[in-house]
Amino acid sequence: MFFVKGEAVNGRCYVFFDMDDTLIEWTVSWREAFLHVAGEFGVETTRDKAKQALDEAFDTVYSDLLREYSRSGDELGFWLAFDGRILELMGLRQNLREAAERVVDLLKRPEAIRLYAEVPEVLGALSEMGLSLGIVTGRPKAEPDLQVLGVRQFFHPLIDGFAAGGAKTERRMFEIAAQAAAEAGLPAWHVGDLYDEDVVGARSAGIRPVLVDRRGEHLTPDCPRVTDLRDLPAIISESGLEMES
Repeated sequence: MFFVKGEAVNGRCYVFFDMDDTLIEWTVSWREAFLHVAGEFGVETTRDKAKQALDEAFDTVYSDLLREYSRSGDELGFWLAFDGRILELMGLRQNLREAAERVVDLLKRPEAIRLYAEVPEVLGALSEMGLSLGIVTGRPKAEPDLQVLGVRQFFHPLIDGFAAGGAKTERRMFEIAAQAAAEAGLPAWHVGDLYDEDVVGARSAGIRPVLVDRRGEHLTPDCPRVTDLRDLPAIISESGLEMES
């Protein structure tokens, strides 16, 4: 039950969450990890060039690699191929496999990720309100880190890159989310930190978006905006949706 302007509002809906920079905070910089490994293998470069390589790899090979490796479910194989491509774009020509393994080791350390401080509280509150929660993420597999971080039990379904057979920008995973909500007879929301991927993608499937803007970079978006997930229940309540309890 939500409380809006002193009145209780009964209701249920489906709320889908992005993972990275929405629920999960990285304590290790991807750019710095690639810079470090490139240096270990004799390639000196700059932060700008590392960012350019990351952006180019996401734009050109990420989706294709998701489709390829989703057939086998080989997440490690995916990351080795993707990270190897980034290192190649940074100028590394030899020992790509070994270097990619080193990047994976750095980014898969348990201390590399953590939940944002408010996440357990918010997920618990939303679940107690009777809302259904799901995941929509461009990661190849959502489950491993959700399990490690102790929040896997809150989410069903987990719609990730392997489940959708492609990247978030291709919209397929939002269509799967919309179908899951429709089958449950519930209106759907999606909460994520990237306007072009999360807001535009959700809208393309008829899902209401909420933009997570923790750094205050989008002060006048054309959708609800939060800097802290604690504001989410009020936004959903104040939407005026008549949701069945």
